[in-house]
Amino acid sequence: MVVNLRQKGNFYEELAARYLKAKGYEILARRYRSRSGEIDLVAKDGGTIVFVEVKGRQTTRFGLPQEAVDRRKQRRLRRTAQHYLWSRGLAERLCRFDVIVIQTTGRGHQIEHLIGAFDN
Repeated sequence: MVVNLRQKGNFYEELAARYLKAKGYEILARRYRSRSGEIDLVAKDGGTIVFVEVKGRQTTRFGLPQEAVDRRKQRRLRRTAQHYLWSRGLAERLCRFDVIVIQTTGRGHQIEHLIGAFDN
């Protein structure tokens, strides 16, 4: 049983990482942090660096999970992604931002992968 928010977050991030690996992505980093914020997963899809925000919900009572990735959150993700790219000498690499939505239902977990969820 998932107990607290951090454990829930770790659980959803692990599901998302497994999903991406099964789709052929290479996981480069988990929970990458800079002063600007945190990125749940950094992956590689072919030659593209993919910054992934994972949103999981057990209910839609407070809205859809992807709605939590608002403009403010997007700005933080962009700044953190820039730090990641610059710190690794990858500033010229093609990148994109995806959101993985995991909805828990009575029958398990439904995963929706929003590729290119918002602009760079």
